[in-house]
Amino acid sequence: MANISNAFGTVTIPAEMMEENPNELVQLIQLMENELVRCDYNTVLSNDYAQICTHIQNSILPHELTLDFTGSGRWSYDNNIRSFFEWLLPENAVIESYSWLLELFKNKASHLTFSFVDYEQGCDVLYAATIQIRPKLLGNVLETEILSELTKDLPLTAAQLMESDFYEQAYDRHNAHELLDNEDFMNRLTVFIPRSFITPTFLTDAWTEFVLYIYDDESIFDQVISDIVDYYHHTHSLKP
Repeated sequence: MANISNAFGTVTIPAEMMEENPNELVQLIQLMENELVRCDYNTVLSNDYAQICTHIQNSILPHELTLDFTGSGRWSYDNNIRSFFEWLLPENAVIESYSWLLELFKNKASHLTFSFVDYEQGCDVLYAATIQIRPKLLGNVLETEILSELTKDLPLTAAQLMESDFYEQAYDRHNAHELLDNEDFMNRLTVFIPRSFITPTFLTDAWTEFVLYIYDDESIFDQVISDIVDYYHHTHSLKP
């Protein structure tokens, strides 16, 4: 079974597409809603789809359109982008019925630019990417053409996950000492460990040796406490 990654970012549509093919662009937005929202590996625009379509149709001055989105990927979200147009068409779709889609991307400057941050917790994957795509017709098969791609691995730390807005608060070995200021956590931990033993160094060492992973502030009360208690008993069992 594949792990699910969580991504969020923006998709940018050039002004030329807004100006030259607003009706076809509306059809693209509607197709994204119909085909990409409810699938297992989804792409969901954050704004109301009907409002997006109304904005496109009523725009007087052409402008670049940037839309926020969230998505879930199979192992990593960039797989969704690499298969964007293949997944966009309904099953058993007849390509002739989607000539409007090719019309929308008829100019070389027509493309979609996805910029996002993606996090897959199980395999410790965290990266930022910008991928530019357009459809390509090979025979009667619609494929996704990658025009450009820039990917940057991000350090997998609690600080980076908070900076990237995946967690409001998270902990790892680098900031485990901050748990001393978490009253609820300390109240539960001191049920098992004397308060005098819980120092910044103790928490950092316990996390480094026994906790290992990153946890958000809702997940620290079960496994993290158990691991720190195990570390306490382990270190004390080594003392003569």
